[in-house]
Formats: sequence, structure tokens, C-alpha cells
Amino acid sequence: MKMSDMPLSKRIQYIWDYYKVPLFTAALLLYILGYIIWRFATKQEIVLYAAAVNTQVSQEGEEVLQAFPQSGFISPKEEKSAVSLAANLFLTSDPTSEYHEYVYASRLKVLASIEAQNLDLVIADREALDAFASEGFLLDLTEVFGADTGIRERLTELSVILEDNHIDALLDDEIAYEAVTEASLYAVDISDLPFFTTGSGEVFLGVIANSPRGENAVSFVRYLIKEAGSPSE
Repeated sequence: MKMSDMPLSKRIQYIWDYYKVPLFTAALLLYILGYIIWRFATKQEIVLYAAAVNTQVSQEGEEVLQAFPQSGFISPKEEKSAVSLAANLFLTSDPTSEYHEYVYASRLKVLASIEAQNLDLVIADREALDAFASEGFLLDLTEVFGADTGIRERLTELSVILEDNHIDALLDDEIAYEAVTEASLYAVDISDLPFFTTGSGEVFLGVIANSPRGENAVSFVRYLIKEAGSPSE
């Protein structure tokens, strides 16, 4: 029987029996093509990866972060540029802290992000930023903001560990821990800004040393100070 002479139900059954594989293949290809087009149309260029450690970000702070790409302080390559913020990260050595159970997962995420060069800026309290500095993760800001009067006065000293005997001290309780450290200006004090809060009241900002977007991170500091009503010179 010719297909034109078949009733509709028979036509559908015939098409399904003989063409279901090609139809399925065509549908899959259309889905993949549509997904690629959708991802391309909605893709954002991340101009800055930031992390808030032991720090709460206010609604105003989130708005300031996301407004950075269009602030004029940088020239994003794409119109759909954004800032990526990793929040709810906690680093503390206090075993009684309510956040102590989250420390291990937070540390792994931070270390993985630094290794992958997907972290440019960290906003944290002194304890957390001390940990970043001691591991050598932060950029020395001494020369970076040398001409920025409004920022230079905010620079804060932290210490990096050049060498220590932590393995020996860990293996033998009778050996006292010793370390050779070097202090430098690794942090910007932003405690007075209304965008971020910590339990201690102290908030600092540091730039990650291996960041491929270091210029954007530095520009963000200038932008943040300006937005807070204290423009640098």
C-alpha cells in the first residue's frame, strides 16, 4: 500500500518504524545546536574573581561589585561582563567557632581557585588575610598604590613566612615551632566602608599574587574607595 493511501495512524506508525533513528539523530543535533547558540548568547566575560572570607557582603556591596565592569575603571571586552563572587567561605583556627566545620571545604576551594588562577581579590578579616599572606598568596602593594594618597594611607602590614620548621614541630612535640617572616604592605584596610562586615569589625582587601587579572583587581580597589566617597588622588 502506498503511503498516500494509508490512514493517518498507519502513516505515523510507518514513519516511526522506518525513520525513528534518523529522526532521533536530527532532534539531538538540533538540541545540541540550540544549546550552543544559547550558551554563546548568554556567555559572560568574568573580569574579576573575588572571594569573601569570614565576611558578610551587604546588598549594597553586591551591587557595587556587579557595577564594576561598567564603572569606567576598566575596559571590558564584552558588554556582558561580570564579577564572580565566592561568598560564605570561612578560615579560622578557633575550634569553638560556629564556622569551624566549614573551614576544610573553604580551604580546598580557595587553594583550587588560586591554583587555577580563578581568584584575583580576597575580602576578609585579619585572621583570614594573615593566613593568605603567610602562605605567600598576596601581592605586595607597597609600590602598586604609591601614588594613590587615599589608598596608601590604608595599606596594612602583614607577614609572609619565608621558612619554618612546622614539619619537625608537628612530628616532635619537644621541638618548638620557629619561623622566619618578612612583613610588607599586603592589605588595604576597608573597615570603614559600608559594603562588608566581619565579626571583629576589621575588614581588609588583598590582591592575589598570581592573578592574571591583577590590573583589574588593582582598579577595583580604586573604584571601591571612590564609591565609598573617598576618591584617591
